[in-house]
Amino acid sequence: MKLRIKAILSFAAATLLSQAVFALETGGLLTNDSKFANAEKNGSLKLDQKNGVNLWFRNPVSKDGNCYIAGEGAFQTEYDATVADSDKKFKLYADLNLLKLNVKKELESGDITFAAGRFYNSDLSGLVFTQNADGLKLDASLSRFEISLYGAYTGLLNAKNITIIGDTTDLNDKEKKVYVVANKFMVGGLTISLPYIFASQTISVEGFGTFSLESKKLNRFYGTFALNGPIVSPVFYNVSSTIGFFKYDNEDMTKGNLTRASISVYPDFKSMSISLNGLYASGKQGPFKAFQGFTKGTAVNSLLEPGYSALLTTGLSTTIKPVSNLLLYANGDVVFDAQAGTEKEEIKQAGFQYGVGFNYQVMSDVSLGVGFTQYTGKEEYEGTIGAKKTQLRINAAIAF
Repeated sequence: MKLRIKAILSFAAATLLSQAVFALETGGLLTNDSKFANAEKNGSLKLDQKNGVNLWFRNPVSKDGNCYIAGEGAFQTEYDATVADSDKKFKLYADLNLLKLNVKKELESGDITFAAGRFYNSDLSGLVFTQNADGLKLDASLSRFEISLYGAYTGLLNAKNITIIGDTTDLNDKEKKVYVVANKFMVGGLTISLPYIFASQTISVEGFGTFSLESKKLNRFYGTFALNGPIVSPVFYNVSSTIGFFKYDNEDMTKGNLTRASISVYPDFKSMSISLNGLYASGKQGPFKAFQGFTKGTAVNSLLEPGYSALLTTGLSTTIKPVSNLLLYANGDVVFDAQAGTEKEEIKQAGFQYGVGFNYQVMSDVSLGVGFTQYTGKEEYEGTIGAKKTQLRINAAIAF
């Protein structure tokens, strides 16, 4: 009897394992990212090349596929000729980009999705928090509203692959270490959206906080309001404004503002789009001090590569697909320094940036991208916005 029970259990386990293995999807990606840019003002273009391999899997654990486990790991090498020290030109990276359990439940009035593990998330502005973290997320999309609850921890991330503003992790002499843990922060957010509440307009609000667990505290809280929808077809708009509150250790709390807006036209021609864009990140104007986000981003492609703080940009961007597997794009922005003037309350024009490029899907598993950017600015703003920079970037990827 015992032998029969063992045999039944063994057969059941083997059957479940075989089903899991047969359902398992796997793949990979070989990548090359080559940048040619000047590392100093009026300097020659130098190579910064990254080569990597990404391996991924996705395993459904329910018949309908609404419950699954997914993961992705990456290993990357980098040769950076812009670094003066020859011992620091070659760098190694390894990371776990994704390891997530995802469960989706269909309802009569919508659906609910739960995610747990390491995965990418973005705040409502799309500029404050845009990175991976280890945590939980609950999304509910119902007939009259959508709600999202998010909580995560950053202390297990690789500081070599993500830059957190205010992270004090020392990366000096760690070029050959593939993994260096980042500073410990708890992050959390609540987002509520009312889709198509009137005239096809969508209103969204969000509260998002990041709280330091280090000895030196840097705590931040953001409140965002967003509105988007059609003006008249095919013209659409998108506007959001974020008020941020920042408290560093025993210093006084300060506040800043990040506002972005766009008007986009989508002509019925070759999937074309034309957008007028504007972005303001406070410096010292009125009640506001310098805005600071959480994830480091690049607002201006200058030598300094400033983030979204103390600047204003406005410009045009366009995309077009002359054929189904080729995307062409171009953009240009006038850049203003929001820290100009002796009282640091004036906003003055500092420079201009533009970019052109294409993304080409050579075959179903081979892609190629080429982009050229250049920033030219006034010398007096090189300390805040940065000096002239020219960059040619070539990306290639082969999926397997």
